Amino acid sequence: MKAIIVIPTIRDLSFLEEWRDEFSPHKIIVCEDHPERQIELPSGFEIDHYSWREIDAELGPSSWIIPRFNASVRSFGYWKAWQERPDMIATIDDDCYPSTNGKSNGQAGYLETHWRNLGRKATFGWERTAEFYTRGFPYGIRDSAPVVVSHGLWRGIADLDAPTQLTSPDLQVDERPGVKVIPRGTYYPMSGMNLAFSPAVAPAMYFLIMGRDWPYDRFDDIWAGVLAKKVCDHLGLAMCSGEPTVEHRRASNVFTNLKKEAAGIEANEFFWKAVDSVRLEGDSVQGCYRELSEKLPLEGEYWDKLREAMALWTELFAE
Repeated sequence: MKAIIVIPTIRDLSFLEEWRDEFSPHKIIVCEDHPERQIELPSGFEIDHYSWREIDAELGPSSWIIPRFNASVRSFGYWKAWQERPDMIATIDDDCYPSTNGKSNGQAGYLETHWRNLGRKATFGWERTAEFYTRGFPYGIRDSAPVVVSHGLWRGIADLDAPTQLTSPDLQVDERPGVKVIPRGTYYPMSGMNLAFSPAVAPAMYFLIMGRDWPYDRFDDIWAGVLAKKVCDHLGLAMCSGEPTVEHRRASNVFTNLKKEAAGIEANEFFWKAVDSVRLEGDSVQGCYRELSEKLPLEGEYWDKLREAMALWTELFAE
């Protein structure tokens, strides 16, 4: 299994020391959210290192579709990883560490678990009542939907919105979540802190324009998940969520998050409904995502720029 791990960061990469056994056999792409490369890279890893300078040089007039001052700078890493045709693209935040529910307890490792998830087959329309197919489950639809996105969860500090952080400041997670397939026609909050996907769906895994230069922030991965799920549902592709878990050790500042999320909290209530209302007709990931960029029924300057950005993103994947 050839994996490429994409890491967005503005900090040192000392957290990688705890991932050395898992990540050192694979390439890492670091997307540094600074004008130029200034982070010292740890030894013993194969790392491609990009900053705004390299993004601008490669994408030219289209480089604005990769946001600055935002973790969605990782989208550039997705594109660079896709160019190398790995078996799997993974991404992880720099405050996430190997879970103590991992190998130390006899379980599969982080990348191995994501890879196993991407080897699963799902069934839409019927739900299993056990891990195997029981009597009466139609044969014709068994294992008809390949899993192409593996969404991992966390232990320790949960990935919360600011209002929940304020009302539940001591909330911790310490359990094995298992793995479940997200049903067709159902959306879920896709967090970018622990995620892996097949390169085949990279054209739909664009983390949106967000941050200092835009009216919305901290919904780049959430809304990316809504758009990607719409495409996958149409094409008969599945997503799963649960394991592998990571240990999340840093909680971001709740009051900073509250300011960043304010506008997006309202938009999040209608964004998914707008996406859900689109009728897709395409037969490829790239084509369906381009179709979403044309048909997304939201009006206003930001939404116009988002549709433009989505269309430019799909052009990067032209064969």
